[in-house]
Amino acid sequence: MRFNSFKLICIFLTVALVGCGDVRPEALTVGETKCSHCSMSIVDMRFHTQLITYKGKRYHFDAIECMEQFQKQKDLKIAKVWVTNYLDTKEFIPKDEAIIIHSDKIRSPMGAGLAAFKTHEDSSQFQN
Repeated sequence: MRFNSFKLICIFLTVALVGCGDVRPEALTVGETKCSHCSMSIVDMRFHTQLITYKGKRYHFDAIECMEQFQKQKDLKIAKVWVTNYLDTKEFIPKDEAIIIHSDKIRSPMGAGLAAFKTHEDSSQFQN
């Protein structure tokens, strides 16, 4: 009886600890994943955006504007949203910390000209 209780406690603790890990953005291979909103292949990683719900469902987008339209259309409880740093495609920034600008100098996949930057200084050269 003691052994069975010990096994149950170990299983419970393992499941609880696995669920407590920090959720991070996933790196993608160019062209392998489609946008969850418009279904275009994600090929320009400067605009890649990710959203994860509280239930753990992850969505990928080819542009910030696709993610915003998707959010408006769906009633999701969102846990985290990351945007790619326009100047460093390997760096993800939490959307609420990013500097998102609209510029005619930026040609985003869907044409809205939205891009995310880490700092205001980084975005200054693209400001209209």
